[in-house]
Amino acid sequence: LADELSRTIGRSAMTNGLSEYSAVGFPTVPVPAGYESNWTIIHAISRQESQFDRAAVSHAGARGLMQLMPGTAREQSGKMGLAYSQASLTTDPNLSIMLGSSYFQRIYANYGSYPLAVAAYNAGGGNVNKWLRANGDPRTGAVDMVDWIEAIPFQETRNYVQRVLENAVVYDLLNPPRAASRGSARLSWYLGKNRPG
Repeated sequence: LADELSRTIGRSAMTNGLSEYSAVGFPTVPVPAGYESNWTIIHAISRQESQFDRAAVSHAGARGLMQLMPGTAREQSGKMGLAYSQASLTTDPNLSIMLGSSYFQRIYANYGSYPLAVAAYNAGGGNVNKWLRANGDPRTGAVDMVDWIEAIPFQETRNYVQRVLENAVVYDLLNPPRAASRGSARLSWYLGKNRPG
């Protein structure tokens, strides 16, 4: 209920220009030094994944602010040369941000696309690769990115991609100095399009 209320307040505030309510619907957290370039995606994912509850544990076992599965967190910790501690995933938001942000960057480097990377963050790269084979690859022009997102067979992941990209646009609009996207067609920018539509 609180999550739905914060989304409703946030959307209403943006529509009506009531920025004082935006902090309720789109809160921010401190981002560790060295991770500021991922500020928007950290917030967009954290809002959708945990509603900024650093102690959150999902029914599937994902943990912390950025909701990492323990195996993924362990693997990412190793790649970063950090000691792994499952307990720290729900007690240290900076660690969650560092691991989640680095993991997202690794996925993004693989796909070169925000929607594909966001889908992989939620459903895994294996599923995204399967959907690329089945539904076409929007990076090659074989299918429009919006159509590809709509064809994601997991309703949870389809919704997740839409909400995270929506969150990213709102965070960019609320925090222009930290914005990842540029121009007036911010959602199109995240979709990899050069113009609106």
